[in-house]
Amino acid sequence: MRLSRLCLAIFVLFMGFAFGGECRISDVVWNGEHEKADEVAMASLVGESCENWNGPVWNSAVRKIQDRYENRGFLAANLFGEILENPAVESAGKEGAAVLLVELNRGSAWVWGPAENLDSAGTRPEVFRKLTNLEVGAYVSPLDLERSSRKLARMGYFEEIDSPRMYRDANRNRIIPVFNMRAATMSEAEALLTYSSESGLWEGNINVSLYNILGTARDLQIEGFTAEDSRRLEASYKEPWIFGSSWNVIARGYFDEDSSTREAYGEIGISRDIGFDFSVGVFVGIGDNEKTSSLELTYTSLDRFVLPRSGTKFAGLASWNFDRPDSLDNYLKVRGTLVHYVPVHGNWISRFSGAAGGIFAPDAKLERQDLFALGGMNDFRGMDYRFLRSRAYGYSEFALLWQDGYDMSIEGFYMPGLYRAPRPNHGWKREQEYGLAFTQYRKNWSVNFYYALRNGESYLDGIVGVGVKTLF
Repeated sequence: MRLSRLCLAIFVLFMGFAFGGECRISDVVWNGEHEKADEVAMASLVGESCENWNGPVWNSAVRKIQDRYENRGFLAANLFGEILENPAVESAGKEGAAVLLVELNRGSAWVWGPAENLDSAGTRPEVFRKLTNLEVGAYVSPLDLERSSRKLARMGYFEEIDSPRMYRDANRNRIIPVFNMRAATMSEAEALLTYSSESGLWEGNINVSLYNILGTARDLQIEGFTAEDSRRLEASYKEPWIFGSSWNVIARGYFDEDSSTREAYGEIGISRDIGFDFSVGVFVGIGDNEKTSSLELTYTSLDRFVLPRSGTKFAGLASWNFDRPDSLDNYLKVRGTLVHYVPVHGNWISRFSGAAGGIFAPDAKLERQDLFALGGMNDFRGMDYRFLRSRAYGYSEFALLWQDGYDMSIEGFYMPGLYRAPRPNHGWKREQEYGLAFTQYRKNWSVNFYYALRNGESYLDGIVGVGVKTLF
């Protein structure tokens, strides 16, 4: 370190002679308590003009150091600088170099007090405090407060009226984070009807989602699907913070029946938030002919719950089937999805998304119900709902959207993909899905419409979907 500083000082002295003896900062000296990272941030001042030393470079370094301390509880952290002559250079009878003396005053550390909400209707105060993920007694961090606000906004439980603020507890070094979140009307019931003009098949889907039941952060979701020769019922329930811990208990399952198979499956597990954006879950399940253990990971940084405009969402699941009639029939099932929103200009937004899944079982004899069920709004939109069973698949999607606030969304999408076709058409098959979608909100009601085609088929042979949703 001393050698490097000496080299810098020699370089600054040389530059001083080259530019007519203009004074430059040859070294940065710290006075008092500081950290190595502070020295690295201030090293950018070496070589700056002595006359304009407190310009943009100084301000940038100060802001960087202050942000780091402020997000560790030292809200009053401040830095002071002073230009001094460089004794080493002056003793050699030279001019044109100086030392920057920097002093850091961190002040006292602050910790979080219990979070408050100005509009507490709809959610119990103790529940709201847990939802913020701001731990009482932890060091104050304005960055964590911002992350907490974004997390609450995208959960759908609340509508943000104003930015959160920090209030000082006069008696202790505590900061009270105060949010202005209004309870949102976000439990929903939706009916969706689709028609395939190619196959002449009608399909119906009904979804009921109850969020934040009685202000307790409990969620219940039920989905039913029916068609001419198939039907499916799914349900999921979340019980938050079991036994006062940070873990949630989730129970979910489904019953699936079509012309050739019938399957019932249920699983139970625990999940928890990691920070403000990640969550992890572990599950065990049992079905008619299987037992499974699963690991689930999600990441969400969307800006809001309804019609997001920016941010990312990722979900990954790995499930191991470990109890089959033949031990060679054990297999690993992995799938993942990614969605990323990017604002383009004004009301225009682009969406990039993709998904992939695979079953890894070289020697297994898989049943039809073991395979991925593809088709519908969740993956290959140009297919009928759960039209195809496949061992592996992947697709990407690009969509261009026009959104009018929270009221309306119009999008055009293109989705190339491929899947592993089952026998007798064994092999990889290519897919191309494309179409238009429209959503219109009116207070607590919304209407959505989409039209999707696949693989260059006639524009009269696509999938038409019309849905109605109500919020309560």
